[in-house]
Amino acid sequence: MKTTLKVYYTVLFLLFAVISAHSVFALSHGFLSAYTGANPVDISRAVLVEITPPWDTIDSGVAECFVEAVKYAESENALLLYKVNSYGGYLDAAFNIGDAVYYSRIPTMAYIENKALSAGTLVVLPADIIALQRGSIIGAMKPVIVNPVTGEITFVNESKILEPVIGKAKVYAESRNRNSTLVMAFVTEAKVVDSSTAVSQGVGDWEVLSFEDVVSRLYGLVIEKQGIQYQVKVSPGSIEVYSCSIRSRFISLLSNSYLANILLSVGVLATIFSIASGKLAALPLAMALMLLGLIGTGVNPNAISVLFIILGAALLAVELFVLPGFGIVGVSGIVLITLGFALLPMYIPSGVAPREEYLNALRAFIFGTAVTLGTFFGIITFKVIQIKRKKPVIYTPEGKEGVAIDDIKPGSIGYVKVEGEYWRATSSTEIKSGERVVVMAMRPDGILVVKKAQE
Repeated sequence: MKTTLKVYYTVLFLLFAVISAHSVFALSHGFLSAYTGANPVDISRAVLVEITPPWDTIDSGVAECFVEAVKYAESENALLLYKVNSYGGYLDAAFNIGDAVYYSRIPTMAYIENKALSAGTLVVLPADIIALQRGSIIGAMKPVIVNPVTGEITFVNESKILEPVIGKAKVYAESRNRNSTLVMAFVTEAKVVDSSTAVSQGVGDWEVLSFEDVVSRLYGLVIEKQGIQYQVKVSPGSIEVYSCSIRSRFISLLSNSYLANILLSVGVLATIFSIASGKLAALPLAMALMLLGLIGTGVNPNAISVLFIILGAALLAVELFVLPGFGIVGVSGIVLITLGFALLPMYIPSGVAPREEYLNALRAFIFGTAVTLGTFFGIITFKVIQIKRKKPVIYTPEGKEGVAIDDIKPGSIGYVKVEGEYWRATSSTEIKSGERVVVMAMRPDGILVVKKAQE
């Protein structure tokens, strides 16, 4: 009996194990099929970010804007479209953009409009699909050094610089099954190919006539990303153009090497002159120019932003509570606070600071307040300067009529009343009290010279 029960329980356990394993397999197969082709994930929106003139240089400001656009597209579960028409830019910025595309959790598509050279090529390689406008060119990824003074271009042949570029470019290309041999030629030989060659040799995917042609091909497209299939159902009306922040554009402007050198030079000279001449009120603005120039050399703009806000607030406090009136110190404070909030970081870790919407509203309020205060105090300062430049006007009652209060004999002094005010007066003729008089002149000692008024 016991042996029969053991056999019975053993068979029952094996049957249960087989049924459980089959159920788990069926569930897992069904789960995977939902993400590997049986039921593709629909994408009905797209976010478009542009690396085109006048913001076509790939610098830290453009990179920051692009990374923000990727985060926004991921939060909206949208396709990331990016349009490139660039001669290139800085290597670090290109790596940041390329990595953002490479590690993104949503499908990406790059559209080359006219050209994507040097760093411009590097940022399009990790895209899931590369579309090239007919006649556009791609390549020339060999690193160069540009002399900011003379504009001279020198090719870099150091392996310490070439190898990381080659390695990163190969990772991007091979992850999308692109022609890594041609990509290496882009770096080592500065090779450039046109749109037709790029597509035929496996670097690009589509050759199109225009961006509208790209959009028309999107609907119904299936893109596989990290084992998940996405079905694109994007129409022209569902494409949102991403607007870069003021901070990103400001950093791009300051990243220009020529402008950075000018700001640094002017800032240093102005600082020296303000200290040497004793005009310390102009020192904050001179230092601000110098700090803005340092941003173009790679100094962290976040630190500069905090420094500007603190220094601007201190200057405003000094102007309002210490110095009389409102002058250059207060204006400097408003300028520094405005620059500080313009450079304020957009993304701050959640849980540490308020949400981005709150920061955007706060930034708009600060900008509005700064502009209003700056305009108000600017008008006041202008009016004060106008008044100070005017010549002093001394009031004189010359030509006015009055009445004699006292009897005034020739050469003596008595009182007269002119326009409600009492004045000491003298006359060359005798004047009786109560008679009407006319003021002929006013002596330097303030005594009026009067005569009888004609009846």
